[in-house]
Formats: sequence, C-alpha cells, structure tokens
Amino acid sequence: MIKVIFRMVGTVALITLISCGAEDSSGSSSTDFKIQPGDVQIFSTTIEGKGTSFDVDFDDFNHQISTNGYAIIFQKNINSIDYVGIALGEEPKTNRKFKVFISWQSSSIANYNGSASVTVISDGIKYTNESATINFSITGPASNIYSITSNDSITVSHEVNDKTITFSGTDTIKAYLIQ
Repeated sequence: MIKVIFRMVGTVALITLISCGAEDSSGSSSTDFKIQPGDVQIFSTTIEGKGTSFDVDFDDFNHQISTNGYAIIFQKNINSIDYVGIALGEEPKTNRKFKVFISWQSSSIANYNGSASVTVISDGIKYTNESATINFSITGPASNIYSITSNDSITVSHEVNDKTITFSGTDTIKAYLIQ
C-alpha cells in the first residue's frame, strides 16, 4: 500500500487527483505524481476525523474546508531524490472540483523557502507553475497533523490564461502526515 501511495510523488502530492480521469504514471520526474482511482478509500479511512483542513483563495474564490478536508503531507525518496509533497482538495472522488498539489525537493518536512512545483485543478482545468517561489512555515506534527502557513500568492497558468492561488492566515493548511 505504501509503495502504491509514494510511487506517485513528483510534482505534486496528489491525494485528490483520484478519479477516472487521472493519468497513470510510472516515472519519477517532478511531473509524474498520480494517485490511482480507488485509492480514496485508503486515504479517507486514514484521515477522516483527524482535523485536516485548508483555507486558500483561487482567483478570488475562497476554498475553505474547516473539518475533514482532504489534505496530506509526506516526505519520500524517489530514485535517490528526496521530495516533500502536499495535496489538498474538495471531493477527491471527482476530477471536476478544486485540488492543489505542491512539491519540492527536501529530505525533511520543515519550514521551506524556495522553488516548488504547484498544480491547481479547478472545475476540471489544470493550471501549473513548475518553478513557483514558496515560503511555507511548517509546524508539527501534533497527532500526525502538520500546520502549514504562508502569505504567498502564486500565479499558475493554463494555455490561455493565468490565475492566482493565495495562501494566507493562520493554519492555512492542516495536513495529515502520510508515512
């Protein structure tokens, strides 16, 4: 089970890209992280009732899940490269809702200020920024929950337009540690 979960680290830690529309992947580049359809049962039984949540704005629309939001964080070595990944989202069984996937190279889950890959899926449209500058304050874990805060606004792009994802406030993301 852990092998299935973590073979999908690369660009983004995607707990929520769990749908029939998700692409399969077996590579290890930063763009190859996917979770297979059906894996939501594994995560939902792991994180439901644990206090995961998120509060982010995407193009002036607030996405706030105050309890039982699907948010995970993990650190994993893939082909001799260490990654930290964060994934959060609404309704992980559908590919049409809001999802965010962030990853960067690091050997530990700790405060981070540097370049990261960010992918946002909103209403089925994928927006990306492979070299976003991110400054995360990460504390924890407390009961396997990390608190992640930031005051960053990141531009992500799709073929013809750009949108902005904004992280702000206290405990922007409360993500469950997947080991």
